[in-house]
Amino acid sequence: MKDPDNPKRWIVDEEAAANVRRIFRMTLDGYGIGEIAAALDNDGILTPLNYWRDKGLNRGGRRNTETRPTAWGHAIIYKILSLQEYCGDVINFKTFSKSYRNKKRIETDEKDRAVLWGVHEAVIDRAVWEKVQGMRGSRKKQTTKTPERSIFTGLLKCSTCGKNLNFHFNQGNHDIKYFNCPTRNKGRGDCDATHYIRLDFLEQVILQETQRLTRFASEYEDDFVKAIIGHSMQAAQTERALKEKTLSGLLARDKELDVLFEKVYADNATGKISDERFGKLSRNYEEEQGELSKRIKVLQSELKKESGQVFTADAFLEIVRQYTNANALT
Repeated sequence: MKDPDNPKRWIVDEEAAANVRRIFRMTLDGYGIGEIAAALDNDGILTPLNYWRDKGLNRGGRRNTETRPTAWGHAIIYKILSLQEYCGDVINFKTFSKSYRNKKRIETDEKDRAVLWGVHEAVIDRAVWEKVQGMRGSRKKQTTKTPERSIFTGLLKCSTCGKNLNFHFNQGNHDIKYFNCPTRNKGRGDCDATHYIRLDFLEQVILQETQRLTRFASEYEDDFVKAIIGHSMQAAQTERALKEKTLSGLLARDKELDVLFEKVYADNATGKISDERFGKLSRNYEEEQGELSKRIKVLQSELKKESGQVFTADAFLEIVRQYTNANALT
């Protein structure tokens, strides 16, 4: 934390430093990230964000009100184990932005960062920090990512906490792939069950359900068409209403820019603004109107095309019949 007598100097917050040293010590003793998170949670140790706020320090970050203030996430511990600042160093130019207009920060390559060695008191001995980095590096090399994403990624949610299920594969047998709940996987007991499902079983269930529905569609075509086309038309109407609202906003902004251009032209003619300022403003207005014009044309074309489309029952059933005998999911 900042030295109250010299804001340019850092001093060690011993209360927080004790937890940092504990995390490094447990890592050296062979404990995994999940075990460390569970131990800190069980002992009632506040996460960094909640610790800062408990001390009245204004730090950035989104507070998750759905979890306990002692519920340590894996990402927090990973970050703590990687921070070179704990050795007493200061690292500058970690991130950069491509433009002052673009607020997104991009990570700088390590070779382009400026490291100031031993500027302040160390929390972790440098030899300990380097040993932990070596251990983490070897673990990363042992991990092999699954070569593909599942077609169900982002579609499955935990029935208890509502979070997206994560896609994994068995480290011992990569042919065994599965989904499970991320909060349960952290070992904090947020969910009351494992919430685990194998990918091959899930594919089998979905394929059987698809086959059942397509058989129903072929046997009871009239009922099926009424149910599905009714839903599709409702979705299409909702999408069309959204496009019309967006188009209306773009047209209004286009008219507003015309008014603004006339105003700055008049101000320039009367000498209220300089030629240089007028040129800059007029270029900005013209560029924005150019982009608006492109978006307006695209939306108008889409709405015109959709107005001329007729979604008939025969066309829909022709699509359904193609998958009546489906034997694989894509």
